[in-house]
This record gives sequence, C-alpha cells and structure tokens, in this order.
Amino acid sequence: MNNEESILLLLTCCVDPKGMSFTKLSDVDLRVRQYYDAFDFYLANTTLKLLIVENTLFKIDEKYLNNDRIEYLTFDGNNFDKSLGKGYGEALIIDYALNNSKFLTLISNPVIVKITGRLKVINIMKILNNRKYNNQKTFISANVTWKMNFAYSHFFISSFDVLQEFVLKKKSINDSEGYYFEHLLIRLIKKFNKQYSAFVGFNSTVEVRGRSGSTGESYKQDGYLAKVNRPIKNLYVKKFLK
Repeated sequence: MNNEESILLLLTCCVDPKGMSFTKLSDVDLRVRQYYDAFDFYLANTTLKLLIVENTLFKIDEKYLNNDRIEYLTFDGNNFDKSLGKGYGEALIIDYALNNSKFLTLISNPVIVKITGRLKVINIMKILNNRKYNNQKTFISANVTWKMNFAYSHFFISSFDVLQEFVLKKKSINDSEGYYFEHLLIRLIKKFNKQYSAFVGFNSTVEVRGRSGSTGESYKQDGYLAKVNRPIKNLYVKKFLK
C-alpha cells in the first residue's frame, strides 16, 4: 500500500463556465451540486487530503473550509479566450495549484491524483493500493487510446515534475484548433516514459460516476463515455510508448 501521507487528490473545478466553448453542462446550480457530491464522496470514502482548486472566485460552503483535510483555492482564472477551450482552463487551474498550494509544500515527493472535480472515482483506493508509486520519483498513470494519440484527462496520477512540465507546455492547448489537453498529456507521457520509464499502468478498471462537462453524457460502468474510444489495456501500453 502507498504511504497515504504522500498522496494528494487534486480536484479541478470551474463553477461558472461563462460561455466556454465545447461545454454543454453549464448550469451553475447543477455543477455546484455535483462538486459537493464528489467532495462528500472523497471525504467519506478515503482518508486522503483534498486540494480543491476553482477558477471563478466561487465561495465554497463553510463546512469544507473548516475541514482540515481540505485546502481550497479559488482565483479569477476563467477570463481567457474561450476558443482555447476548457482544457486550457484546466491547465491554468493545475498551474495555480502547483504554485499556491500549502499542502504540496508539506510533501517531499507527492503522488498527485488529478480528478475532474465533479466526478467520483468509485474504486480510487483500490487503484492506489495496487500501485507502488513511492518506488519511483518520476511517474504518470493514465488510460490512453489504442492509437497512442490521446490520454484521458478526467483521472490520472502523476509525480510533481510531470505536472510541472505539463503546465509549462500549456500554451499549446487550443480546442478550436483540435489540440486538446489530452493530446499534450499523451505527448508528455511518451517523453517521460522514454527518459525515465515513467509510465505506470493501472491494474484496475477506472470506475467513474458523473457527467461529462463537454458532452453532458453520463460516464458508464467502465468509466468511459459511450461515444469515446476505449483505452488500450495498460498491460500493452509500455510496448508501444517508445
């Protein structure tokens, strides 16, 4: 089992998309309910610390602010060109988290579990308990497509240095030009795996509950939307990442 003190759940949040392109689920009240439902799930079903970062200056409920397992950061980070898309906005959220979190300063080699904040990863502890991330300094776990051109971004696990490199490259993300968060993520997976054998596969299917902000669709039993390509089995990924 991993040392839980080194694991931090990074929940990325945008309460008010404000006309963001490629975003169908935009009702603010509904999004807030989904965020709170997810926060409550992780508080009840894990003992991990939650780093919740939101980019529209939303005032969170006091019960979360008063919980010592939660660090809540909010900033005015949703005023960029909306044609860049929500993936660019999420990269800004991660950037803000890395540079402003007090929780992160207290962990020497953090295991950062990035989750889209409205989603519940039902078997999160099983996934974490199956992997020995503490055995290597540089690593990343994500599900990727068979063509190795896309890495799913709603849930992945990373060392600090991989995420730091990601935010340095964030300006390449542009949804309107067809280059998404997920394209940059697979690019860095390939780079870090070539340099450090950084890819660590999931031993369990990622079971997600919630709805996609992009399409409004619900995630299915296996954690993926009905219309997306299924990920390649992680057993085979390292062979093709080189």
